[in-house]
Amino acid sequence: MTTNTEAPVSLPIADLESDSLLAEFPEGQRLVGSRCDRCRQVMIGARVVCSSCVGRDISRVALPTSGVLYSFTRLHVGGAGVRPLGYVDIGDVRTLADLREDDVPLQPGMNVALGVDDDGWFFAPVAGA
Repeated sequence: MTTNTEAPVSLPIADLESDSLLAEFPEGQRLVGSRCDRCRQVMIGARVVCSSCVGRDISRVALPTSGVLYSFTRLHVGGAGVRPLGYVDIGDVRTLADLREDDVPLQPGMNVALGVDDDGWFFAPVAGA
């Protein structure tokens, strides 16, 4: 008699409906968010399952276009130069994002705003804030 000693394999469950985080809303281009109708958790991306309660009743929402820089670093990427990257709190969501720092040096706690260009989306310091 032989016994199977291998553990059963569980298959991953896709939790995102789409990989795209940017979409057109009535108020303009925004980052896509999801709100769980059961526990009210807000998440970035078009989710099909809640990352908090695993509920499947999810509503699509537009995330705010402004936030607060929580923390950041500057990656030195060979010939490509410096790439600022940081965590930004936008409403109830904290996300990792590309940053721009043209005239204003980055500082944790500063106000930042969503920007969109040909390369995608990013956050940049709010002038005068």
